[in-house]
This record gives sequence, structure tokens and C-alpha cells, in this order.
Amino acid sequence: MPVEHLSQRLFASVSADFFRPLVRPSAPVYVDGADRLIEEAGEAGRLPQSDALAILREVLSQHPQVALQEDEGGGLQDIRARAGKLFNQMLQVRWIEDQAVSLNERWVIISPSLRPLMRTLRDLAESEIAELKSFADTLRGVCVTLEQRDVLNPVVTPSQELRATVHDLLQRMEHAILQLHGVEKLIHGFEKRQRETESGAETLRLFYHDFHEGQHMVCYDVLRSGGLLPRLQRARTKVRDATENLLLVQHLADGIRENRTHLDENEAWELANTQIQRLERQLAGLRLRAEAIDARVASFNRLSVQRYRYQSELRGRRPDMIKNYCDAINAVHRGKKFNELRIEPDFPLMTPEVDFFYGFASLARPRRARAQVALELGESLSAEDEAADLERLRQRQKFALTPHRAARLVARLLREHGPGVSTEGFKLESPEELLDLMAAAAYHHGIDATSGEEQRWQIQSTSREHALQPENIPLDAQAGWRVERFALVRPS
Repeated sequence: MPVEHLSQRLFASVSADFFRPLVRPSAPVYVDGADRLIEEAGEAGRLPQSDALAILREVLSQHPQVALQEDEGGGLQDIRARAGKLFNQMLQVRWIEDQAVSLNERWVIISPSLRPLMRTLRDLAESEIAELKSFADTLRGVCVTLEQRDVLNPVVTPSQELRATVHDLLQRMEHAILQLHGVEKLIHGFEKRQRETESGAETLRLFYHDFHEGQHMVCYDVLRSGGLLPRLQRARTKVRDATENLLLVQHLADGIRENRTHLDENEAWELANTQIQRLERQLAGLRLRAEAIDARVASFNRLSVQRYRYQSELRGRRPDMIKNYCDAINAVHRGKKFNELRIEPDFPLMTPEVDFFYGFASLARPRRARAQVALELGESLSAEDEAADLERLRQRQKFALTPHRAARLVARLLREHGPGVSTEGFKLESPEELLDLMAAAAYHHGIDATSGEEQRWQIQSTSREHALQPENIPLDAQAGWRVERFALVRPS
């Protein structure tokens, strides 16, 4: 007989539309509405249709921010009409059923499949795991049961008693593993809370009081200091030996077949073998879960130390000032786009001049130690050597890009062409003038040797406008070379 997959068994019980409300934007209305209907229906599982519609109207009024779609009554203004549309949607997905008793009396029946779904959602939303103290009793009970001499002896134990024992062990182990998963979920919640603490005192209180004195540590202490891990390992060894005992598996299959008469011999054998193997895997999984919780606890401890160090040592006056400044910027420009922001600064700068550095100029320059100077006097140079040194110095100075030559060119250009001039507005002829232009692009102030005045200027390059398309940058011919267009302007 081919094995049916979980999806096949699931959708044979419920339709694919059964889960559709959970993925719609109006899922909060469906979840809260179903929760209220189940609560009001009670153990009877049904309630009058008028009461169900009143509950849905109340739930809709509690979620005014939820946007309903057209088939849910999103275009209707009357809340009663929207509640009716929502009621019809729940009927369509088989969350509820409509029962007509008479012409004037109609009842709403809670679908049997809705209760397990809502129970799963409640477990996901639960932040406190109840009955953690029973974790130790559950594991001790499993160990005591498996430590009995003939508990898995097919010769001594009747088949029905063996089936009941294995079923009870599986139930208790599943409950214990769920509690361990709950502990891991709680530790994850503490990690999230620890990342959101505002002060060092709050961090320490959460670490020492809320976390290490919480009920979730009971499971951890029971496994580590209660001595249960060695006993569980011995129990696992006993169950693993039982999986290889064909007589035991056949005896368990006989008990299962007596309880489930619709199964044939092969199906009962497969189910018995699966149950024994699952029990062995569950016993082995406790140690793995314990190691996972160990890693979670260690991660939380490291996070707490790092968080407290950050709050007590690294945070100071300047980071708080920057944070407050960023919060003020967010408050002023909330809801805007970057291309809508104003170009001018938010406050007047209290400095006479501001320089912006880009590229390599914005990086910190490493300090370079000066080489020691040799002060010993050498031999006197001849007249030819002195002339050669002077000529070499003159050539080096001729090609050096200095602020003085830049200021000389800027003063001449701005005097001839006004407060601003672009490279397309003048022509340079000699290589020396081209070097002056390169110096002007490298500096922003200098002393004009001719007049003795300090010159200041700014560079406005067109390359910023075409940063992503460099082929569109205009070029100008200067002294036999082509340079990217830029402008020299006096600062305002």
C-alpha cells in the first residue's frame, strides 16, 4: 500500500481554501472573529446566528485599521453589511457551518477543523509556557517506566498492555519535547527584549532577575543538574535494542491490530515499527535539544554582556547628540523622498568656510615620521656642481604644482573674466599655464606673488552631474590637451 503524504491526508480532510483567510490582509479580523466565536459557542460548539453576526460586528469595530477587500465588504459603509460579508466568507472556507432549525431560527456550528487550527495559533502566540514544573515529572516517569524489567518483554507483557505502554510513552515524550521547544522560544523572546533595552540597569535586571530566575530555567536545570540525561541514555539504549526484536514488533502489531480492526497485518506491522523507532528518536532528541538550549543560553549571556558594555562604556554624550539630531531630521522629513528634500542645510553654519572631501581625500592620512637629518658638513662643491644643482632645483620648481602658481592664474582669470569663469571661457597656450590650471584644480587658496593678496576660489566640476555617464562629460582644449570642464568661482 503506498504511503500517503501529509499534504494528501490534510487536503482530504479540509479544502485548500481553509487556510486562505490567514494570508489575506484582513487576517486579524478572521483570527479574532474565530476566537470569539469558539469562546461564545463553548462546549456545545454552536450559537445563534444573530449572536455570531453581533460578535463579528464587534470585532470589525475593534480593527478599524484593517483594510477589507471587495468580497469582504470593503466598499460598504454599513458595519452590519460588512459583518454579513465576513460571515459569508467564513462559511465559504468552512470555518463555520449554517444550520437552519426553522424559518425564524438559524444556528452557527463551529467547524471541527477550526478548533485545532485556532489551538495551533494560540500556541504560536503564547509567550508563557505553562506547566514547566511538570517537565521533570514527565521525564522521570518515562525513565521509571522503561527501567522496569519486563516492560518491553513480548513474552510477559500482553499485546494490549504493550500497545498502551508505547502509546503512553510517545505521548509523554512528545509533551516533554514540546516543553523544550517552548523553553527555546522563551529564550529567543528574551534575546529580542534584551536588544531593545534602554539602559544598563534594565539590561542587568532582565539578565539576573527575569531570565535566570524564570520558570523556563526549570527544564534546563532538570536536564543538566537533575541527572536525567544518563538515565535517558540508558532508556534509549533499551528502546534501540527493542527495535531489533522482531518478536516484540510483531507483538506490538498484534495489539495495534486488535485496537484498530481496519488495519491489515502489513499496515499494523509498519505502524508498530514506526512507533518503536519514533520513541527511540524522541529519546535521542532530548540531548540534542539540551545542547541547542545550551547554545541559546550562552548566546543570551554574550548578548547581555555586549549590550551592557555598549550602554555603560561606549555610549556617551556625542552619540546621544547624533542620535537626537537624526531623530530630529526624521521628524522633520517624515514621509518625504530623498529627491524632495531641500538642498539648503537645516541650520546656518557657524563657520566662515566649509570644505567637503570626496574619494581618497576623505580618508585619514597616516602619520609619517620624518627621517633624521644628517648635520655633518661634507666636502665643498665646485662651481659646476652648484650650477647643476641650481638648474635641477629650477626645473623641479618649474613643474611643481604649488598654491602660489595656482593663485597667480586664478587672480588673472577672475580679474579678466569676472567672479566666475569656466574652462570653455578662456584658452591657455603654454605648458606652464596648463600646470597653473592643474594647481588651481588641486588647491582652493593661495598667495598671489604679484599683488601679495590671498586668493580663494572654489571648483565647480561638471563631472558630478554625469557621474554615472562619464562619456557625457564635456571636454575643453587647453594647451594641446583636453580637460574635463570645470569652473573657477569666488566663494560667496
